[in-house]
Amino acid sequence: MPAKITTKLTPKNRFPQIFPYPVELLTQQPWHNFLKVNGYMKLSQKLNLQVFYKDEEIKELWNEFTPKKSVFDLYEVRDSFYRAYNFDPYFLTIFRQKGEARDVLGTLPLWHNTDKLDHGEDALTSDCNKYVWFGSNWPEDNLFFVKDPDFIPLLLTAAPENLELACIRPQREYDFLNTFPGYTSEEEKKYFLDLSDIHTIDDYFSKLKKKKRYNLKRDRKRITALKPQILLNVPSHLEELFNLSIKRFREIFPDEPNEHSAFEDERRKNVFRNLQKNSGEYQTRSITTVINDKIEAVEFGLVYNKTYFALNAGADISGYSGLGVFSNLLVIEDAIKLGCTKIDFLEGDNNWKESWHLSHYFQYQFKK
Repeated sequence: MPAKITTKLTPKNRFPQIFPYPVELLTQQPWHNFLKVNGYMKLSQKLNLQVFYKDEEIKELWNEFTPKKSVFDLYEVRDSFYRAYNFDPYFLTIFRQKGEARDVLGTLPLWHNTDKLDHGEDALTSDCNKYVWFGSNWPEDNLFFVKDPDFIPLLLTAAPENLELACIRPQREYDFLNTFPGYTSEEEKKYFLDLSDIHTIDDYFSKLKKKKRYNLKRDRKRITALKPQILLNVPSHLEELFNLSIKRFREIFPDEPNEHSAFEDERRKNVFRNLQKNSGEYQTRSITTVINDKIEAVEFGLVYNKTYFALNAGADISGYSGLGVFSNLLVIEDAIKLGCTKIDFLEGDNNWKESWHLSHYFQYQFKK
């Protein structure tokens, strides 16, 4: 039985039937001690497993459990990744049968990334040939879809090998997982700007140290002197963002082919095209800076639940010193005008977030 759960399933063998929870898995290391001490052996004997993979099934499961607090909680957002990459879904679902009724207790929403590692690619940071969150490990704010956190270790123990779950949102009810083997804090910080008491860009400047405030204002003034034209929400400018991002990476890493913009992959472009097309519950925002009749910077984000998610940007920084700063400040101004209470700048410093004195916290990860 365990082999059927941990083995890669082909389209003709996708866990079509219901299986009793494989209790024998709980006796295996490295999880046995944790599971034994916390009484999981008895609990697991009453449970069943099934994997779902059809579009209508996974959408129903996702919408049953998602809290819809973050934009990444929305099925429309995850579906934007799904339609672009087309990796096979794998929703490992745990439930209790009560007569003819089924009490679904939780689901682990995954997909199987079947990409092969490119030569020289870092296997430690790549999603290739791994089971990861449905929508890839790029979306953040991931949560475990369970009615009770006690079911999380059972799902993780039964999940396929070569599993990597990134960017798990810190939750108090997950604290007990800190002693569960494979569950650790991530090294990269997740950055955000609290706008609850920032009503103008000058309010933001006032929170910075004198030198940083001077530098940002200097760069802003330098670009403003060029009399740029600022355009909002022009759908076609998303393609210019792709081009600017690709150009920038090639300038920085001309001799390092493995250091490249994610938009070198047409599938990543399609993700953002889908995000733009699928807006409804969330709002898309793009901010374009035009200098001398040429698009030189594009910001792209999503707005949901009074949070501005700054997803990506492209700018000709080599051509215009200070343009990156100018463009980032436009995002802050836009978020303020929209009445947002927070800007989510996502995980990773990218050589600027720490210096802007943004707040941060650490997300979590699980690997097996």
